[in-house]
Amino acid sequence: MVALVPVRRGGRLYHLFPARMTQLSPMTSEAVICQAWEAMRDRVEIKKDLEFAHEHTLQFHFAWEVARVTGFGGNLEVRFEFRTEAPKPRGVIQTDLIFWTDPEFRIAVELKAPIRSKKGANSAMTHGRMAFYKDIDRLRYLVETPASNVRMGFFLAVVNELGYVTHRQQHTNLEYNTFHETQVEGGITIPPTPGRNGCPYHLQMPFHPICWKWDCENREGRIFPASKMRHYWLAPISVSPPF
Repeated sequence: MVALVPVRRGGRLYHLFPARMTQLSPMTSEAVICQAWEAMRDRVEIKKDLEFAHEHTLQFHFAWEVARVTGFGGNLEVRFEFRTEAPKPRGVIQTDLIFWTDPEFRIAVELKAPIRSKKGANSAMTHGRMAFYKDIDRLRYLVETPASNVRMGFFLAVVNELGYVTHRQQHTNLEYNTFHETQVEGGITIPPTPGRNGCPYHLQMPFHPICWKWDCENREGRIFPASKMRHYWLAPISVSPPF
């Protein structure tokens, strides 16, 4: 077990890796991903030195944060839009990010950022919630396929629309429930759903439970982003193999 170093910055307590920590492993991977995600969130919300209009921007900066957290080790490998052949109906799986320091232990990351435009145009929330579950199904497939060498998966998301975080007037595709504090039982299968906002094939969740937990707060019965934030940030959802 790697001992993390507690450091307090700006009133917040962080647990950081010691200098020159470079290896991604079953013992370090979740802490690395969470620390990098929190660092990027703080750049957007507190330091305000990072703006984004598309998830591709965040994917690049997240990869940089992972490299920083691991000490810019020369053995860290990163791949963007990594393609994996899967049986139908999934076909080709294109993963946003793959990290590894050991080629036998790879980490797959899906990062989504559907954002309401500055002109006020909403994202396709009904389709977006389905796409979140589709990404988790893909991560499950990767970690359960030994030949992929993916041993851990993480789903990350940031949004600025309440429809992802709490149930308002949504009435279609509610099986793709991403609302705050929703618990999803391990191993459940979501049946196919018709229409362009549904998935035409079964989506299987990991063998372990997952929880949708967003950075938000309740003010007099209304949900808002957490204090001083403009967006809702999802706590990383980890996806592990059953073996």
